[in-house]
Amino acid sequence: MYKIRIEKQKLNFAAAHFITFENECEALHGHNYYTSVEIGGQPDENHYIVDFKVVKGEMAALCDLLDHKTLIATKNERLKVETSGQSVRVAYQEREYVFPRGDVVLLDIPNTTVEMLSEFLCNGLKCALDKNSYLKKADYIEVGVEESRGQMASFRINLGK
Repeated sequence: MYKIRIEKQKLNFAAAHFITFENECEALHGHNYYTSVEIGGQPDENHYIVDFKVVKGEMAALCDLLDHKTLIATKNERLKVETSGQSVRVAYQEREYVFPRGDVVLLDIPNTTVEMLSEFLCNGLKCALDKNSYLKKADYIEVGVEESRGQMASFRINLGK
């Protein structure tokens, strides 16, 4: 089996977030996140698994959606998230934040950990590449998210081909 791996400086995003635990909520803080993509499979009739340029473009578009935003996990049972007009209100126990709507990305995930961000990005990249059958020869797609040097998580989708 062959694989391609992409780790480019431009495949990054800077974002604020906080993580909730059983009885704790981190302070709002940010990271300069870096992403990586790995796709494994057999080369096609053009002798490649998928065009690097296509993957980089789609991944850059996903990173741009998150760049310079506050990331809010809407499936987090510990948070109360309300959107009203141009504001997003987020509450955890006695702590409350109000953000301008344009500064927030509401993510359909249970927490904004790198594990959940890598799953979100992997699913988004798979959908984008599936639209034009770019994954027709791929066996898997994996996206990694690094929140600081040496600290990363990744999520893999086996395509069952």
